[in-house]
Amino acid sequence: MKIFFTTIVILAFNNMVTAQAIKNYKVANQANIAERTLMLDLLRSSLKKDYQQDVVFSVNVFNVSNKYAWLKATAARKDGQPIKFKADDADFMDCCHVEALFIKKSTGWAIAESGSFSTDVWYDGIWKKYNAPVAIWGSDYHN
Repeated sequence: MKIFFTTIVILAFNNMVTAQAIKNYKVANQANIAERTLMLDLLRSSLKKDYQQDVVFSVNVFNVSNKYAWLKATAARKDGQPIKFKADDADFMDCCHVEALFIKKSTGWAIAESGSFSTDVWYDGIWKKYNAPVAIWGSDYHN
């Protein structure tokens, strides 16, 4: 019984420590505005390069640990028009969701991987590849 109780206490403590390490950047505030803006601008620049359109994001999930960040957002064109895809790609695009895994390097945040308008769950198991904490995916965790 003592071993069982000790195991439960250790697991509970481990979960509390992990939970405290995750910050929610879904909403901008004084504490996160600089990092949040930087990461969103990185993704915005990537989408501009790929689709030649300026976008804004409605953030759905943005969880950050010390080294990793997971973003799930809805993209919209800055001018309010619908996002346009190349005719050959239009049938294979699921507008308007985007996801990105950011990694913090010595030079700052960088996009490790991202997906835009995909028709599948491209990020399934990505935490294994990067050894990232599963907690940053929140309810997006797919084993």
